Amino acid sequence: MLSKDTVYIKDVLGEKLTIIDLWASWCAPCRLENRKVLVPLYNEYHDQGLQIVAYALESDEAAWKAAAARDGTDRWLQSSDLKGDDAPFLKKIRVRTIPANFILDSNEVVIAKNLHGQDLMDLVKGSF
Repeated sequence: MLSKDTVYIKDVLGEKLTIIDLWASWCAPCRLENRKVLVPLYNEYHDQGLQIVAYALESDEAAWKAAAARDGTDRWLQSSDLKGDDAPFLKKIRVRTIPANFILDSNEVVIAKNLHGQDLMDLVKGSF
């Protein structure tokens, strides 16, 4: 689901684990992480309580939607305000580089951040 609407994280949390992913269509490491890590994790653990919620640092809606469809990430909630790096919320959470992520448990507690590749896969696997 792709949306420019406001999303309240507590309304879309996974039953066990939620990955909040920050990415962009123009970010090569983000795109690789989408295809090699996030899609396989979603495929294996979504039915067991894993949720992924993505925020795209985009200013071009067509590029964002096309990248999400190509990577297979359009199966989970994708949101963007289409303000690119100027998104006010990014300043609040002080994200300076992407890909970035926050991993939350079922109690909405951040248990890890900025884990990628095998480290992220190991954390998720160990949680199920």
